[in-house]
Amino acid sequence: MTNKKFQAINVVFYSQWDSYEKWKNILLKQNINLYQWPDDFIKNKYYPNINTALVWDPPEEMWKFFPKLKIIQSLGAGVDHILNKSYPKDAHIIKLSDPNLSNQMADYILMSVLMCHRKIFQYLINKKNKDWNQIIPFDKDNFGITILGYGTIARIVIKKLKYMGCDVKVWSKTKRNPKNIQYYYGSRQLHKSIKNSSCLISLLPNTSETNNIIGLSEFNLLRKECYFINVGRGMTVNEQELIYALSNAILSGAILDVFSKEPLNKKSKLWGLNNVFITPHIAGITNATDFTASLLKKNFHALISNKKIQNKIINTRGY
Repeated sequence: MTNKKFQAINVVFYSQWDSYEKWKNILLKQNINLYQWPDDFIKNKYYPNINTALVWDPPEEMWKFFPKLKIIQSLGAGVDHILNKSYPKDAHIIKLSDPNLSNQMADYILMSVLMCHRKIFQYLINKKNKDWNQIIPFDKDNFGITILGYGTIARIVIKKLKYMGCDVKVWSKTKRNPKNIQYYYGSRQLHKSIKNSSCLISLLPNTSETNNIIGLSEFNLLRKECYFINVGRGMTVNEQELIYALSNAILSGAILDVFSKEPLNKKSKLWGLNNVFITPHIAGITNATDFTASLLKKNFHALISNKKIQNKIINTRGY
């Protein structure tokens, strides 16, 4: 592999949600050529000159036309929409770690925590009943929070929650040694991290090990008046058990931005529950930013120079 051969960075773009024109203009500033799938390509022709992909939930059939892809950049923090397809196996998959996206998600989580802490669900029910009733919020000392996942977003959220005086516990799959945090790890410590919390927040990715990791057993460990917030992946939660917990006062409420199948089916019982707040996967909305464009270029040059690639995931681990 020589630098001369890969001087031009040619990128195939696919997303039903993100603006091709905005990304094209941003990438042009970095001298990166962007082409939209399938509009800019001839049907059934192979394109070995395309060496990079910028995608969100690309169609399965797209990958076979780009046999020389070296970098696949996700348009979101998650990468399961790539890993569950037949992507070129020697390509490096890069998760999006833009400060703009991370801060959006942190803000959404803080909003959600405050909604639970101030019992906004009850006020929404009171509004329907025209009930003028003042409700005492939780005492912060009796409103413990458990966060599942310890990535970039979690660390931002933990810092802000602790600044607000919240009691925060964290669980992750792997052992680490963070300072000034009640940290738990591994399957044996999952329930210990959740027990007696009032608010359970999931930032978990979708992997074979996290699939349905949260369900009735976990919800039953929370305090009597408790809440669940999910901004990670819908597949990490047993949705039927979630509905049961919400319908039977095991959970006082839930704020859900992600679901096992999206868009959420109109027949889903979640729509009809008064104690559920639903948003359409918008906790963090990807914007075309100079930060991501610059990172894409840096990573490409790192690849051809045999240097470390930033934000690269471990394919077998899923994150």
